[in-house]
Amino acid sequence: MFKKAIPKGAQLIFIHYTPYSDGAYLEYNLGIRIDEVEYMIHKFLPSMHGYSDNSVTLVQTLDKIGKELPKRFFVENDGSLARVLMSVEKFFVSNGFAWLDQMSDPLNLEKAFAGRKERKFKTQNFIYNAFRGTALSKLYKPEDYPILRETYLGLVKQNSATPFNIASYLKFLNYLDEDFTHDSSF
Repeated sequence: MFKKAIPKGAQLIFIHYTPYSDGAYLEYNLGIRIDEVEYMIHKFLPSMHGYSDNSVTLVQTLDKIGKELPKRFFVENDGSLARVLMSVEKFFVSNGFAWLDQMSDPLNLEKAFAGRKERKFKTQNFIYNAFRGTALSKLYKPEDYPILRETYLGLVKQNSATPFNIASYLKFLNYLDEDFTHDSSF
């Protein structure tokens, strides 16, 4: 993993290498972490102790950013590895680094979540997607919060597997509606 600090969190690049007898899969994911969002939502989500320090607000695969590359590559030998590395380097120069910089702005990240409110990001389960989208809206685009709040609430009730998820989300909404104070220290 490569990590670059930004004013509100971090930019991340994850490299996954999975060897097999006839080659290996190589996969890259790009991520953005907004500290305030992650610390806020993990007060209400059932997560392991300390997970909020390592959670990522949005993780995206290469195929969802640049469209010209696959989600992952199969590498058979040194020649195919060299071709993959050249294409990935070209991707980062043409699209990848720009995407990281664009999504580092919480307003752009909020817009991405709002645009996908009815479909989760493939790298996240639905309840995490709803929590993050709601938090981003409340923090960075409060004029859209009332509408997104109701949309996400309906989707959580419709798509959540457990009553615990619904209760956690309702408790989170109560916090945002009544007790919330924006912490500018992040």
